[in-house]
Amino acid sequence: MSCKEPKTLRVACFKDGRRKIITFKRSAYWWSASEGAYPLSAALGTIKKQGGWVETIPNPNYRPKGLFG
Repeated sequence: MSCKEPKTLRVACFKDGRRKIITFKRSAYWWSASEGAYPLSAALGTIKKQGGWVETIPNPNYRPKGLFG
């Protein structure tokens, strides 16, 4: 992934065990392969309607830059 990898990720979680990472492309937009980009506020409403919630988790791909990197 890019060097601008965030420290934490927001993940949409559902009761049936499904999880989906909320990715941001050019400001606070949720990106879905099927629906494209739409505002995060709309995404949160959709997630809640489906009985889900949003969790913030540490990003396993995050690599802090050192002094020489």
